[in-house]
Amino acid sequence: MSRFLIRLLTPIGLSLLISCGGSSTLVSPLSTLPVLPVAEHLGANLQTIQDWSFTPVYVDLMHQARKFGSPQAPWDEAAKLGSDGWPTGDFGALLLIGATKYAGNAGIYKLSFTGNAKVAGVASSAKVINLSYDAAANRSSADVVMAANEDQLMLAFTETGPGIKNVKVIRPGYDASNPPLFTTAFLNHIARFKTLRFMDWLRTNNNPVTSWDTRASPEKTHYASNAGVPWEHIIALANQTGQDIWINIPVAADDDYVLQLAKLLKSSLNSESKVYIEYSNEIWNGGFGQYNTNRALAVAQVQANPASKLAYDGQSTPALLAFRHVAKRLKEFSDTFRSVYGDAAMMNTIRPVLGFQVVQAMTAKLGLDFIAAVYGPPARYFYAIAGAPYFDLGDQQTAEGLTTDQVLQAMRDSIQRTSIVGLLEADLALATWHGLKFVAYEGGPATFGPGSLAAKKAANLDPRMQELCVDYLSRWYRQGGGMLMWFMAGAGNWDTQYGAWELTTDLTLTDTPKIKCMDTVLGAPPSPPSGRNQVPGAFDALAFVGNQAPYSTDSVLRLRYLHPGAVLEYLVQAPASGTYSLVIRSEAAQAGNSIELAVNSAVVSAAFELAKTGWGAPGDNLPVTLNLEKGFNTLRLTTKTENQGFILSGFRVY
Repeated sequence: MSRFLIRLLTPIGLSLLISCGGSSTLVSPLSTLPVLPVAEHLGANLQTIQDWSFTPVYVDLMHQARKFGSPQAPWDEAAKLGSDGWPTGDFGALLLIGATKYAGNAGIYKLSFTGNAKVAGVASSAKVINLSYDAAANRSSADVVMAANEDQLMLAFTETGPGIKNVKVIRPGYDASNPPLFTTAFLNHIARFKTLRFMDWLRTNNNPVTSWDTRASPEKTHYASNAGVPWEHIIALANQTGQDIWINIPVAADDDYVLQLAKLLKSSLNSESKVYIEYSNEIWNGGFGQYNTNRALAVAQVQANPASKLAYDGQSTPALLAFRHVAKRLKEFSDTFRSVYGDAAMMNTIRPVLGFQVVQAMTAKLGLDFIAAVYGPPARYFYAIAGAPYFDLGDQQTAEGLTTDQVLQAMRDSIQRTSIVGLLEADLALATWHGLKFVAYEGGPATFGPGSLAAKKAANLDPRMQELCVDYLSRWYRQGGGMLMWFMAGAGNWDTQYGAWELTTDLTLTDTPKIKCMDTVLGAPPSPPSGRNQVPGAFDALAFVGNQAPYSTDSVLRLRYLHPGAVLEYLVQAPASGTYSLVIRSEAAQAGNSIELAVNSAVVSAAFELAKTGWGAPGDNLPVTLNLEKGFNTLRLTTKTENQGFILSGFRVY
């Protein structure tokens, strides 16, 4: 597989949950972690745990099973359950669907459970053999044989007496007496990434959890069907691999939930793993339940307390309150984790990230401006802002009859689209203004939607997809983007309208174009940032944030109508931190035109008066001293006063 990953991960040294009857305990985190790739610029999302997933994550199939159903129809999820989550009578278990679509599912599975019952396959030719019951231990065991042509595995448990608990179905090739938590194939696949995002593992979208006692717990099964994977399993994975984790806290989780989570991570997670913290997922997206939940929470907070900080300036528009609430809630998460981890861990070990819509910087700006006005610099509370800069097929996303060449060309056009470049520059400028990093919570090629499915799949398997992905990532880094979390790792079914998101269609296929792209990009330093306004040097006044050449007539006119309150921003890239001089070239017929100059949220001059030069006679103004950081800086010009107007021509920084 990866040219920099030769080792195979084994169960040795796994920090995980060890089952003791019906309870579980967490083993202490490792004192020595395995050597990981050091590349931090590219991570990956993990896909939802499902019985039909093409990625074999768990060794025990029960962790990916659906809710228990009836014996005759395990898929109906109709079994009656006790308070511990186990059936109180006869039941069925749907464990695996689509087994023939990827390798490694045929063989003998080891079944065991507490209690005594009859067990048989349902809607499947899988055979249950060697069923035996140990009365002294009250434990049953059996072999479940899956043939190579068998596509699904469902089991019926009947004559269960007082009830069956602690069912385990261990994949072929693992020690059933002491099975690891995760499969070797899964561990080897994800080992190329230093950071993993668990949004789908945690069932973040539309998540109903509100309190710590309603969260997913290790003692309960059905991680594919309820509140997601237990935090303990995410900790176990990071403790085994040493990887950094990006976690999503449910939209309605209360303060105690956040505190208990912080304490659990502090006490159980190895000290080397970084923790990226995000409030839910895409709360700006009206397609998810968390959008309405967050909005309702914001409105209710102000209704209950008109003096709420959310309405500090008297504004109470629900949409505005909603964006402010996202930032406020993440700030509260940050405060809670600071109280548990201490100041030194913040923005180092603990990294709160504000998610937003990458094509609408305003979805982050409203929250950041609120934090800055009410609580102070956002950089105290947040590590970064994060968007999802996908590339897709543009207006051909759902077109029928496309060829593979046409799909690839549409994606190439998407990557190169000037408007996207301008939008990303605006996002970076916003982050830089507040002293934050600009990262991507998701990214990659998006083929979601009906139309030309065969061509979309072929495009993802075409060698040119590797070139596209490498180019896409190189452009992202050159434009100043930080860590990008690819969507997504693992294997998937690319024959549906739901998108070919994954890196491969089978974990045994380790040389797909997207995997090659990952390993190419991870195997070398990221492309160095290359801003257009580099200093020392001069740049055109038309090179303001978001305005890309060839410059439009409207953008030219914008420089002629800078009335009081008008704002222009310029992203300036400096080779080193230090003091620089700025010379503004402008023209004005009269004195009395002034602007406020600020860099990275610090005011340099509250009212810098532009020289009277006469129309058509641009001239240099007196130099202004600037303090610039190494890398990107956001220079903001705000018109304060106007006397018959002025025109900006350009800038020189030395």
